[in-house]
Amino acid sequence: MSACSPKVGVLKSPDHRGGNVGSTTTDTDKPGSTKGEESAEESGAKGKRVLENSIALVLPFQLDRLNPNAVSKEDIKRSAIALDFYQGFQLGLDELANNGKSFALHVLDSRDNEGQNIAIAKSEDVDDAALIVGPVYPKEIHAFGKNLVNKDILQINPLAASRPSEFNLPNLVSLTPAIDVHTKAAAIRVARDYDAGDVVVIYNTTDNDGRQFLSGFLSELRRLKPSVQVRSVSSIAQLNESLLTAGTNRIVTGTTDKFQLRTLLNNLDAKSTEAFYTFNIYGHPLWDRIDFSMYENFSNYNPIISAESHLKAWAAGAKQFKDTYYSLYGVNPSDYSYKGYDAAKFFGGLLAKYGRDYRSHVTKEPFDGIFSSYQFEQHDHAGYVNHAVTYKSYKGSSFQLN
Repeated sequence: MSACSPKVGVLKSPDHRGGNVGSTTTDTDKPGSTKGEESAEESGAKGKRVLENSIALVLPFQLDRLNPNAVSKEDIKRSAIALDFYQGFQLGLDELANNGKSFALHVLDSRDNEGQNIAIAKSEDVDDAALIVGPVYPKEIHAFGKNLVNKDILQINPLAASRPSEFNLPNLVSLTPAIDVHTKAAAIRVARDYDAGDVVVIYNTTDNDGRQFLSGFLSELRRLKPSVQVRSVSSIAQLNESLLTAGTNRIVTGTTDKFQLRTLLNNLDAKSTEAFYTFNIYGHPLWDRIDFSMYENFSNYNPIISAESHLKAWAAGAKQFKDTYYSLYGVNPSDYSYKGYDAAKFFGGLLAKYGRDYRSHVTKEPFDGIFSSYQFEQHDHAGYVNHAVTYKSYKGSSFQLN
């Protein structure tokens, strides 16, 4: 199994067999080893635990496109997501192994190819697994999930933010909260912040992000706060007619379109000079990736978004993980590395604790990792949906955890 730093040939695999990046047993004492006076009975029991805790990790390394004699930057870039997640996942299992847990980890290259995913879904490594982590991309998840022979095995969707209902896989566990989860979180936050005399102004825009984010927001807000005063608008003129000088104007919009944002924020600047208005803006989670530094008054509107991550880089656990990761791979961890680590700690921990009965505990045990939180709800067709999000407020020049 290969997990080297990109600087020293991260894509080199010692065991590349038709898409199998390799397989290994993660354990402090490997089955078959001779440590001290370990009896045959103890060794046999340990080997049984390893087989019961078999994990198939299916990621798009795309080694079939690699020239083994000349690894290029393009090769590394193409496989970066898979490598980062895998290396974080391996570290999480290693920590569990140091505490006496036993796992057999089979790493498989999905190649970002539907045909390859169909073949892997029917393979022995997957059929014997107690847990499947991957694939990553929506088209892979579709192809793999529909062709998985044993539907009782949980299939973890580690990264895709697609709505789980789009896959129609009852055994799918989606780690990344979909946009409708963020919509619900926005409604919860607005309902919590709302006071009598305030007005909630829903600013509708035509871009896809805006429409998706606001879909279902009003009904959820009214369910949470029946007495809320709401005005839904589709233009700046309508928005201005809805503003109050008494109370707080709580403006909710999901647009990520630069023109729409500039129009909205310039208008709020203008209105602020005309009369005394109090504005609170609630926006799309993707705002965390937008540079708002050009809007000098942006922070005055108390912008709030929801977020999937609660990473505190200064916390002891996060610092330790970062240092360990860097010492092993020569690079700092990415978000995908943190996600892989958290996934390994949660699902590996459940598997080690409950064996193949871990599935019945997924919805019962919330989890707070160094990057992600999990709070799953089970649905007949959407599978297991993560509803754990946090909130960020804009302070200084970036969105920060509340």
